[in-house]
Amino acid sequence: MAAALSLPRGRVAQLGPSAFIAAGGLLYVTAVALLLQSSYDIAGGVVVAHVLALPTVPLLLWLTRTEVDRRVRRIILVGLVFKLVGTLARFVVIFGVYAGGDAFVYDRIGSAIAEAFRSGDLALAPTQQLVGTGFIEIFTGVIYFFTGATRLGGFLVYSWLGYLGLCLFYCAFRLAVPDGDRRRYTALIFFLPSMAFWPSSTGKEAWMTLMLGMTAYGVAKLVSRRRNAVLWIAAGIAGSAVVRPHIAITLVAALGVAYFFSGARRPGFGAPIAKVAGLLTLLVVFGLVLSAVEAKFKLEEGEGVEQVFERTREQTSSEEGSSFEAVGARSPTDLPLAAFSVLFRPFPFEARNAQALVASLEGTLLLFLFVKHWRKLGNLLPRRRAPFLAFVSAYSVLFVIAFSNFGNFGILARQRVQVFPFILVLLAVPRRRRRPDDNVVAASKLRPGSPGNVYVGNATSS
Repeated sequence: MAAALSLPRGRVAQLGPSAFIAAGGLLYVTAVALLLQSSYDIAGGVVVAHVLALPTVPLLLWLTRTEVDRRVRRIILVGLVFKLVGTLARFVVIFGVYAGGDAFVYDRIGSAIAEAFRSGDLALAPTQQLVGTGFIEIFTGVIYFFTGATRLGGFLVYSWLGYLGLCLFYCAFRLAVPDGDRRRYTALIFFLPSMAFWPSSTGKEAWMTLMLGMTAYGVAKLVSRRRNAVLWIAAGIAGSAVVRPHIAITLVAALGVAYFFSGARRPGFGAPIAKVAGLLTLLVVFGLVLSAVEAKFKLEEGEGVEQVFERTREQTSSEEGSSFEAVGARSPTDLPLAAFSVLFRPFPFEARNAQALVASLEGTLLLFLFVKHWRKLGNLLPRRRAPFLAFVSAYSVLFVIAFSNFGNFGILARQRVQVFPFILVLLAVPRRRRRPDDNVVAASKLRPGSPGNVYVGNATSS
């Protein structure tokens, strides 16, 4: 009986792959057809997903073509799928579970702005803000102007921008630390649950991931003497300033630290002049961003950083559900405990819901990795490419100081996606400082035409 029901192995081997492809294609077409019959919130998102695939496919082909490591190429491709899963999970949580959140506000106001644009009314309401939340509302309106008011479509566009930001972080790491552990770094930034979940919805996190990635890529190009570095940095800082000015000022300060370290490698008569000019430029940018920070936080005359920190602690700790006693970094001695709290909490026993539990497991994993690889941290400053590592280190420290007064696990879990791609660089630096011969070998492993190719002798541009 079993023999009668069995199929020839050769025929199964021939028809198996084609049968799976045909079945998968049929399921795909059926799913798309069913989704297109639903409301435009969903149906519009299906259309947007296919439109976004047009620029995504050549981007992935280019990234994978210029990456010699097969595992890294696979991580980038699977990372896109994981990002899509995170987007759908975020969509269900916001609109299906909580039925509330910032995305609701962005969707409502963005729909109204898009409708006004279509009717020819390009004037914004007098009360419409242009910085922070107001900018995201306007940007959502611009997206809806082209896509129509589709909630899922808006999520997919923002998630796609966040994915581009992660790709830029990968390119920055490959360019600035060509002998680093790209497998580990790429796997962490693409597969950390926080990076797949929080910057995958209509909101500030996805936009900031893109802007931070642009800035990091620009800094990597700058310290590697590549063209257009300043344009990438300027675009990233400007884009950050219109949404979160305090993050922009953190970037400028970290860039100043990187510039200080890079100056030691530029001997010559014109080096002091160039250094002074660069510092003056940074001071001007710092002043402009600082004025935006003062406007955002509505600093009163005579109010200082201490008052802002205290106000932040009171506001975040008053929110119910995930509040805790914040560990503010008021002095260098407070910094280790503040970093521990900002980067790794909540602990599993502090989790009060499913999201907090995932965040606690993620924090525990990161803590384990940092403890396991703590010896690598001693290889940072002596390295030849110290400016980029100084940049990510300075940004991470300043971020910890700025957010150490946030006494809410939910807010911290969402906000620290803005520091994870930076601090994870420290987990992927080589175990030892390479000899000159090793640098030649590392450079030869990068294909020509990639954003991270490095040639000893004649520098190339990308």
